[in-house]
This record gives sequence, C-alpha cells and structure tokens, in this order.
Amino acid sequence: MNRKILITVMAAVFIMLAVSLSFLGIVIASEDMIPSFINSSAVYAGVPKGAVVYESIDGKPIDMILSGAKVEILKDRGAKWYYVRFKNKLGWVKAQTLDIPHDRPADTSVLSNNIIENYANNNIASETRHYVWVDIERQRVYVLKGEKGSWKVEKRITCASGSNKSPTTRGHFKISERGTWFYSERLGSGAMYWVRFNGSYLFHSVAMDRDRNITDPVLGQKHSSGCVRMSVEDAKWFFENIEEKTPVWIC
Repeated sequence: MNRKILITVMAAVFIMLAVSLSFLGIVIASEDMIPSFINSSAVYAGVPKGAVVYESIDGKPIDMILSGAKVEILKDRGAKWYYVRFKNKLGWVKAQTLDIPHDRPADTSVLSNNIIENYANNNIASETRHYVWVDIERQRVYVLKGEKGSWKVEKRITCASGSNKSPTTRGHFKISERGTWFYSERLGSGAMYWVRFNGSYLFHSVAMDRDRNITDPVLGQKHSSGCVRMSVEDAKWFFENIEEKTPVWIC
C-alpha cells in the first residue's frame, strides 16, 4: 500500500471513530477543539535553570523539570507558587524557577454576533437560559441567552482577566455562589457584585478600597490577579441576571 493510500485510509478510520464517539456522547477535548477564530490564551513559561516539582504547596518533591523546558501555567497561589502542566504531567513549582512572559495587548478584532451564535448553536448547551463565554485574548465576555440551536448574544462585556503572572483559570465551569460585596485585608482590595465560577475565581467589579472607592478602573487588558473584572454597572447586571448553574467557558 503506497503512502497516499495509507494516509487516506487512516483519515477515514479516524473520521469513522470520531463519528462513533460522537454518537455515543463521548467528546474528545483538546486545544484543537477551540474554534479557529479564538486564539488560545494558554500561558507558557520558560524554565531557564530547571525546577523541582512538588505534589502540593510545601509538599514533597515528585519530579524535576530540566533547564530550557517550557511549561503551561494553569493557576497560581499568590504569584509565589504555580500549578503547571509539563509533558502531560501536573505539579507545583516555585515562582523563581519560571520565566513568565509579559502580557500581550488584547486582540482588538471584533467577533460578529453571527460568528458567535453559529458556533454556540452547534456546540453549546446549558441547563439555564444563559451561557457565559469569556474570550481572554479579546478581553470580552459574551453572554448568550436561549438554548442550543437558538442562542442569541444578549450582552458583550469588556473585562480584565488575570495577568500572565496570575492567570484566570481556563476551561469549563458553572456559576455558584454570589454576593454584593467583599474586601480582602490580605490583598488590601475589594469589589462589588461578585459571582463565583471556580473556587476563589470570581466575576466581579473593578477593584475598590474598603470604602468602596474605585482604586483600579483598568478594563480591556489582562490586569487582575485571576478574577474576571467588569465595570460596576456590568458587574451588577451580571450579578442580577446570570443564574446559578449557568455554564462558563473560559478560553
């Protein structure tokens, strides 16, 4: 069998397998499934002098990363520890072992409602009447309303997600608790209208002091410590309209 025929046969087998898995309700998740009009916001850091990998913060060492390697940062703990992926392995490394790139400017191109809705109608489902899609590269939150097959863009929100040194967690999550105000003595900062989507990661207003004066109004670029910031007006709308258990996709 010559090479061209072999490639054709292998492609056909792969397609048949994918169709079969889809029919059985099995989805193969990977970076390749992100649509072509969305740039992956994964943060990759260099390891210039090697790094010890720990099972947890202050836990025991479990592996080593060689000098010159690159790792994907998944989340941080106070910008002192980082949970990383390397060669399909996971673990915690110390901040000083990483060379984290500077934040790039946001992508200023605008996705049309048709592009967003067409993709959503073929790929997205929700047990509530909303779906929240965070486009980190464009620093936009797209709020869709409806159901699979009939999604419409209800609102576009300019946001500020986590910087490369404290990236927003990427993936699929669900809305849970919420509140009208919080203040962190440790961080010396607070915000209004918070809505939780993944542990300590929240949607909320721009940063404020303890008297609720805005201290950091920056939006439209990576700028937070991991949460997704919005204007006070947009955060209030989000707080009042997005139901518990609404799916959130951050990419």
